[in-house]
Amino acid sequence: MLMEIKLLLDKRGEMTLTDLANHFYVSEGMMESMLDKWMKKGKVIKWENSGSCGSSCGSCSESSEVKVYYRWKNVAQKPIFAQVRE
Repeated sequence: MLMEIKLLLDKRGEMTLTDLANHFYVSEGMMESMLDKWMKKGKVIKWENSGSCGSSCGSCSESSEVKVYYRWKNVAQKPIFAQVRE
């Protein structure tokens, strides 16, 4: 299923946790644990968006809703340590 998650996120760019869980017919908790494996490898990033407009101003009824999104990264972003030669 991990490869299927990779292919789906790569194709769609980003998806909410709820949409991913519904697509694969698993709980959100199960999907989070599978996505954690990709995040540890630096292949998936997670970000939260509150409200449909992306702000948390509280001026609309949707501003309190927080959605968790996951995005596939084609190039893993891991820290690179370079040694400086003098």
